[in-house]
Amino acid sequence: MKKISALIKDNKLFFLLYSIGAVIGIAIILLFTKYHGFRVMNPYHHVVLNLFFSTFTYLGDGMFAVGVGLLFLLLKQRRLSLLILSSYVLSGLIAQTIKYFVVSLRPGSSPELSDYKYFYEETLHGSHASFPSGHATTAFAMAAIISFWYKDKRIGVLAFLFALMVGYSRIYTGNHFLIDVLAGSFIGISCSIICWLALVKKTWLY
Repeated sequence: MKKISALIKDNKLFFLLYSIGAVIGIAIILLFTKYHGFRVMNPYHHVVLNLFFSTFTYLGDGMFAVGVGLLFLLLKQRRLSLLILSSYVLSGLIAQTIKYFVVSLRPGSSPELSDYKYFYEETLHGSHASFPSGHATTAFAMAAIISFWYKDKRIGVLAFLFALMVGYSRIYTGNHFLIDVLAGSFIGISCSIICWLALVKKTWLY
């Protein structure tokens, strides 16, 4: 636990921003139904935003994470590469296992949202694998590792904002509900902590 506390202390700005976002997200989940909350978080759509979020959402794709990991490997940052790839694999396995056992309709397949007209068809995925968001899991896993790695914590802020935008893009494009994104973010960050403590600090048991 001391190792985890030290890691959080060293990255307090990243974890503060995440905590604020998580509290806001939980408040929305508690105040609104899943479907009403989805509408609340999608109050405005514009062609420019459609283009931006439908493109940005792919930065949470697994292939992008692998590409980033390989890029750092080419740049001789072997340990950072290993951290990114291992956190992606671990978080991805957990997220996909949950998806396999938890049947959860995506917004586009939910009868309660049959009148919603802003689904971006080009980015929509299968109808019964909404929880948790794999893209959010991957994005937050990468963001956490990047934040942990660099001493300049402004980079951690940028990494958090990157993950936040990927997470919101999943809601904006109609692929996920807020609870899916929040769960994915938690899985991603938790797995990054485990990988960091296991591979950098050598232990996470005490």
